[in-house]
Amino acid sequence: IFAIYFLKSFKKLYFPKNIIINLLFYSIILFILSVDLASKLNLYWDAQKIWLPKASVFFNDGLILDLKNTAYSHYSFLGSLIWSFFWKISSFENEYFGRIFFLAIYCYSLFSITSLLNLNENLRAISLFLLILITYDYWHFRGTQEILIFSFLLILIKYLYNLLIKNQNNKLNLFYILLCLNLIIWTKNEGIILSLIISLIIIIFLKESVKFKLILLSIPLLMILIRFVAFKINGLDVNLSKDFDFSNIFIILINNFSFTNILLISKYIVFSSFKFPHIILSLLFAVLISFNKSLFKKFIFIYVYLFLSVSLLFFIYLSSPQGIEFMVSTGSLRLMFEFSAPYLLFILVFFKERFKI
Repeated sequence: IFAIYFLKSFKKLYFPKNIIINLLFYSIILFILSVDLASKLNLYWDAQKIWLPKASVFFNDGLILDLKNTAYSHYSFLGSLIWSFFWKISSFENEYFGRIFFLAIYCYSLFSITSLLNLNENLRAISLFLLILITYDYWHFRGTQEILIFSFLLILIKYLYNLLIKNQNNKLNLFYILLCLNLIIWTKNEGIILSLIISLIIIIFLKESVKFKLILLSIPLLMILIRFVAFKINGLDVNLSKDFDFSNIFIILINNFSFTNILLISKYIVFSSFKFPHIILSLLFAVLISFNKSLFKKFIFIYVYLFLSVSLLFFIYLSSPQGIEFMVSTGSLRLMFEFSAPYLLFILVFFKERFKI
């Protein structure tokens, strides 16, 4: 991944020294994190019951339609497919070789977002190292899929920034954004809702004609439709979740809408935010940016994403027919983390505007 990123921009036939040094630096980081992953080998409950069985199907040359025999056939499966692919080509029996690719995507996404800053190679390497310090935790690499959603969103936000702020190469930026949206849709079921949130933000803030926006919106909707059709063709369950009664979801939402439940969910959201240093730092810089009216107005699309992502958490738990406290206590950490990738833009924007980098 790193090699492709560096090599695709080569305009000469020789290897610049700084490119080789950077590639070596990032490879060393990936190796160190891989050693940390291999030294613990803990798998979370979701990984054991949901994602590893799907990966095992692919590892043993199974097809998509064979996933109907797994306990959670209604869940998306891209992460398990990636897991099994790199597990298999490693020629080792250890499944963690498949999860090492999760690390590669994670490191690549952090490197990608640092390209928004006009820094020399040394400062960019330092920036990457600092981002790893505030975001890395073995907790993310226990076989669950939130780290993939986080990474895909982080890659996407770079192109969203170029599209809405720099107005650079709109067609290419849109192409990359749509690719990332498709990856998110196929990684986890909540990725479908996240893709709609990102699409809504693009429709609101993109300076194009209404006709163009409608055509653009049709593409993510078509990708979502293809996802459901593919599940149906292969005999997989098309339900997004077994924990929700979608036919009565708004009635349940109204019944659960109370000050006590809102306070309960808010408590867990705050707790989840303090669990991850990058969220707290991002929110701090979001407050600092808000004092600058022109800067706030310029980057209001990130505040809109922040509002919509947090609102989605409230909607998910208030519309659950299960016990709200059980649901929010077991899921808020993971959801808050995977939604939080675009929040990092608050930190980068602050330093970029404050120090003109």
